[in-house]
Amino acid sequence: MAASASRPLVYVADSPASGPTHEISRARIRAAARRHPGLFERVRFAYGLKRADLAKAEIVLGVAFDATTLRQDAPRLKWIQSINAGVEKLAGKLDRGIALANASGLHGPKGGEFGLTAMLLLNHGIQRFVGSQKRRAWEPLFTTPIEGKTAVIVGAGSLGQSVARQAKRHGMRTIGVNTSGAPVAGFDRMLRARDLARAMPLADFLVVTLPITKATENLIDRAAIARLPAHCGVVNLGRDRVMDYDAMVERLRAGTLAGAVLDVFNPEPLPADSPLWDVPNLIVSPHSGVDDGAVYVDRGLDIFAENLRRHLSGRKLRNLVDLDRGY
Repeated sequence: MAASASRPLVYVADSPASGPTHEISRARIRAAARRHPGLFERVRFAYGLKRADLAKAEIVLGVAFDATTLRQDAPRLKWIQSINAGVEKLAGKLDRGIALANASGLHGPKGGEFGLTAMLLLNHGIQRFVGSQKRRAWEPLFTTPIEGKTAVIVGAGSLGQSVARQAKRHGMRTIGVNTSGAPVAGFDRMLRARDLARAMPLADFLVVTLPITKATENLIDRAAIARLPAHCGVVNLGRDRVMDYDAMVERLRAGTLAGAVLDVFNPEPLPADSPLWDVPNLIVSPHSGVDDGAVYVDRGLDIFAENLRRHLSGRKLRNLVDLDRGY
């Protein structure tokens, strides 16, 4: 990867707070180069978050970074490759001259398994046993297998499909909710988002895998939550603002909802004084449910490599984000 001004510059916008799971390190770039021989030598990489490098960059590769002044700071920028699936913090700040691609599909294997784990936990009342243990109370609960029960999965993208596949393997019925209601593999039935009220009463489990956009914010509102059966368990693997947490917490405290596993919050980290820590039958997962700690960045760099190959040959990028829709 010897320097050459004739090759496009890739600016690696790695956050210092990324941590080892999400760090786009030089070692990981080198490993990706070995997996894709001859490709990475066609570009240059700049590390260290230097404004002078950003000014020369044609491509930005990153996890999470401030895009507020990106057009001024990077006048040559043509394409941003995010290693995140959710890109709401970027999509709303970019002008239409910059392509944005996300890492949709990255969370599938781990996210599907975690979604199933959360449903199994809720199905067998593990959240109740945790509460009983804290009170040193012997409170038996005799449950039934998950087979034959219904998962309503709001969001039928790659993560929702992965959850659906895991559910089907355990004999569950799957109902998906998306914008169009068009058939999607792994789902027994699809409904449109505007028909959400029809889906809620059918849910033994409600699993949310949506990104946050103008269309999805507060989609699962107080009225929708009120329609969930008392035995329903709720799992949110998407974004917190998709769901009215206050309405759900009221039902959990009242004992009219079986339980919940939440992986996303606002703000994050969840403050120590947040009332959510003490809600009965609520499991707090610290936004780590769907990320594979061993290969998260490696898989993201493989997506980048495919798109780099496309970019250099003038072809359409994979996982392009519609800036108006936000995904």
